[in-house]
Order: sequence, then structure tokens, then C-alpha cells
Amino acid sequence: MAEQQPVFCDNSSNKSGHSVEKEEQIDSASLNSISEPIQSFNKIKKQESKSSITEQLDSKEWLQHEKHFFILSNSGKPVWTRYGDESKLSSLMGVVQAIISFFQDSDDTIKFIHAGQHKFVFLLKEPLYYVCVSKTGESDNQLRDQLSYLHSQILSVLTNTQLTKIFEQRVNFDLRRLLGGTEVFLDSLSNLFSNDHSFMLSALQCLRVNKSVRDQIGGILTEGKVKNSLYAIVVSKGRLVTLLRPRKHSLHPSDLHLLFNMLNGSKTFHSAEAWTPLCLPKFNSKGFLHAYICYIDEDTSIVVISTDKSNFFEIMGDLLMEGDQDKII
Repeated sequence: MAEQQPVFCDNSSNKSGHSVEKEEQIDSASLNSISEPIQSFNKIKKQESKSSITEQLDSKEWLQHEKHFFILSNSGKPVWTRYGDESKLSSLMGVVQAIISFFQDSDDTIKFIHAGQHKFVFLLKEPLYYVCVSKTGESDNQLRDQLSYLHSQILSVLTNTQLTKIFEQRVNFDLRRLLGGTEVFLDSLSNLFSNDHSFMLSALQCLRVNKSVRDQIGGILTEGKVKNSLYAIVVSKGRLVTLLRPRKHSLHPSDLHLLFNMLNGSKTFHSAEAWTPLCLPKFNSKGFLHAYICYIDEDTSIVVISTDKSNFFEIMGDLLMEGDQDKII
């Protein structure tokens, strides 16, 4: 593979770093610095913006969609919508927030509403509210699981600690400032719900290969294992080929789904080796791990997840410069 310059999707000016060992302390003055790792995704937003962004709230096209997802803050500010422009949905989000508050004032929690063919399913994860409006025939639990995945996708970018502190300090904070450029991953995830039943089953799809080939790939990764690395993963065509992990640190399927969605949701990672912070909520929702991502061909990537934010060149040298890419191919 031709030599490429790495893409650092990280905040190098933050000396404290993001790790699973330390919880990040956030104050109002540091809100802008939180968004720096996310700013690397701005080019993704420009390249792969939602095709449905021009749909209007009262348009025939918008109303004909069988399933809608909405994310809003507990103050009623829109964060993201699957179809259309969330900035045009302020009045609708205000109504949703009022309905939720009506039940909260009675010390109750709204979970769903059935109205004809439509199901309105709610998931309240303070400080964010998630709503699905569907007429697909899926059960309430299935739709709520999908909302949980959307919540995990946001945590993978911000961590639960950061998200909570932001809204503790600014109740009316517009979260779109920090999520700018990462909406493509929410879009991609919401599309997968209809096409990939492994989400419903909390399962993973593995690439079908001979056992001897899978064992050989695992052996190559074992030989190139780097200090402070937690996981080494080979992914091809959106499916798992092999996974190396410590005995006491398994990876939850939902965390792997988020990782695969990040790889498949954008072509940006195909252009160069990348080093990016990544929160795996089921592993630890309070801090970041760091992922080395390298595509060795159009559909196949190697991902090494480490606890050390300065581990990029060691991983690149020990794992890949010895010719492991060619061996796996």
C-alpha cells in the first residue's frame, strides 16, 4: 500500500487527554475545546450531507416516511432529525417537550403512544430525549432499542460525563455545535435499522471465511500486538473477520455496531490512516479510548483500540510496517 499521511482526529492541545482511566472535567471556558476532536468530521458533513435536508415539515415527501427519529434536549431544543432540517422543527420539538413534561409533573414517565397505525415511542436519557414515530409494524421494544443505539452513538462522540456537565452548566445549550459533522453517523445508523436485523438480535454478522484463514489472520495480529492496545479487529464489508481481546475485557455487540457504523458511515477513513478518540458506551461511557484505523483495501480495514493517546506511531510501526497488511490481504 502506498505511504499515506495519518489523519489525527484528536485534540492534541488537550494535555490531559481522553482516556478510560480519567473522567474529563468540563467548565464553560472549555466547551469550545471539547468540540475540537469533532471538528475533524466537518469535511464529512460537507461531503455527505443528508439528501433529505430540503424536505419541509409539511411537505408530502416528509409525511410519507414510515419512520421518523427525533432527538431534542430536555429544554426542547432540537438536536437531530432523520428527515428534514432540525432547525425548522423547533415548534414540533416544543410540543414533544411539553408532552414529556406533563407526565413528569405527575411523577410519571411516558413510554409510548399508539394512534391508529402510528406508534410514538419515547426514550428519556437526561439531558436528551429520543422519540420515534413509526408505522412500520415494529414493536415498542424494538423501536426503543433503536433509540438506545442513537443515544449510544452520541455518547461515542461526547461521553456521558461531558454530555452531563455541558447541560449542568448551560441548560439551553445547543448540542448541534458539538455534533456538527457527525450527523452522518446518526443517519447511517438509522438506515441500518431497516436493513440489518443483527441490531434487533444484539448480534454481529461475521464474514464467512475458512477457519484456517481466520486463524491465520488472528495469528498475524497476535504477532504484531502493541503495548497498551486493548483490541485488534479486522473488518471487511461491514462484517467482523476476527477480533483479539484480553480475556477479561469482552466487547459488547452494540459497541462493535457503533464502530462498524463509524467505518461504513463515511468514506473519509478510506483516504488515510486515522487516529481518533472513540467512546464505547458499554465498555466505559465516561471516557475515551483511541482507535487506529487503516484500510488495507477498499472494503477491509484494521482497527486497533488503545488506552494510550500517544500510541499511533508505535501501532503503525509494530503492526503494519512489518508487512502485516500484505499478509492479511
